[in-house]
Amino acid sequence: MNFSLPTFWLSLFAGLTFIWLLTRLIRQNLPHRWLLAALSLTLLGLESALTLAVFLSVFSVTYLALRWLARQKKLPPLFIALVVVLQFLPLLFFKYGNFLTSQVLSEAPDLLRDLIIPVGLSFYTFQMVGLLVDTVKDHLPLPSFLDCLNFASFFPQIVAGPIERRSDLLPQMERFRFQLDWDSIERGVRWVILGLFMKLTLAENIAAESAAVTIDPGNPFLVWLECLFFSFRIYNDFAGYSFIAYGIATALGVKLTLNFLSPYWTTNFRDFWRHWHVSLSQWFRDYLYIPLGGNRSTWRPTLILLVFATSGIWHGAGWNFVFWGALHGLLVLLPPWTKFRIPKPLAWGLHLSLVAFTWLFFFERDSALLFEKVTTLLNPMTYSPEHLKAIMSAFPNRSAMFASGAILALCALAVGLEGFSLKKPYALLTHRFTCLVMIVLIYLFQPATYHEFIYFNF
Repeated sequence: MNFSLPTFWLSLFAGLTFIWLLTRLIRQNLPHRWLLAALSLTLLGLESALTLAVFLSVFSVTYLALRWLARQKKLPPLFIALVVVLQFLPLLFFKYGNFLTSQVLSEAPDLLRDLIIPVGLSFYTFQMVGLLVDTVKDHLPLPSFLDCLNFASFFPQIVAGPIERRSDLLPQMERFRFQLDWDSIERGVRWVILGLFMKLTLAENIAAESAAVTIDPGNPFLVWLECLFFSFRIYNDFAGYSFIAYGIATALGVKLTLNFLSPYWTTNFRDFWRHWHVSLSQWFRDYLYIPLGGNRSTWRPTLILLVFATSGIWHGAGWNFVFWGALHGLLVLLPPWTKFRIPKPLAWGLHLSLVAFTWLFFFERDSALLFEKVTTLLNPMTYSPEHLKAIMSAFPNRSAMFASGAILALCALAVGLEGFSLKKPYALLTHRFTCLVMIVLIYLFQPATYHEFIYFNF
């Protein structure tokens, strides 16, 4: 389900129109929750038959295990661990099979090398693991088949989160009804407009402009420019998806976790991970960090590094992701900049520079090239006037250079506007007037080509 494609919106509109017609014909006893499940599974199936089949397999394991566990008076931890492993098997096969076999066998079989990761696999697997653990650990009643299915398949958030908890989403699925609440619809549409603006106007144009720039790995200024491009692109791409999902759910009367809380306004890495991909940070905290000892552990620094390295490998099958996660873990362990009595604006600038630097480990998958770029950035001797002058020659022409500058300035302006409503995140950007301006910008700067959301690959 690619929210940036017109085909998704046409399919959604057709589905909702059909449901609305049913509400006109059948005014009482309408099976709202069954219709929601049918709509979610249909939209997922339109993505691909494999995507739907893999989802149903993970869901079946989860629900059957929940039914069996509900009948047991005493639950052996080893059995629960085995069920969790079964839940993770499709994820291990599709996402990490090629990586693991290539590291052990030096060359992965053709079957594993050519695998396509089913959309949403990482997200709904984590969500269903959380459902199983919460139900068993807290001795909660078994959800009905239909409510469990809607919890796992709710279409706005199934493919890229947020990763919802049982206590937050399941009660909403149990009482879900299709209804026209114009206040909820208006609020939801505003979030959808913000998300489409971030994806189509900002992220897509950044992707196009950055692809035209020739990056010399020996030129630190160009490597920093590449990091800056990606910093804005991944934020607008992933947050854009999250806000569209949040908006669609809001219009349907469902409240999801707001997955981003102006992360580029933080001044240290501890706060950064409280504001970036909020639901994933909370998942790792509650299901890995705390069960392994949390803050009480005598090995707390090592535990934090382990959790962040695990978070890194969740993002992708490659050593660069492990390094990216471990590096964030190290930076989380460092005292905040403000502890050194550094002025807050300077602390903010230093923090964002480090965030941009760490994104290099995220997007550069060639280990040799990654090492060369990191060495370039860390070597003071590379910051020469010649390399500074070479920036202009990296662009195909002056028009491309001005276009890149304009889109970066627009991204900076959007992030800047976030700062006026930090207590109520994105309030200014979801204002009616701002939304009208964004609609115009979406129309004027719609991309020539559409890319999948970056996190669809995770």
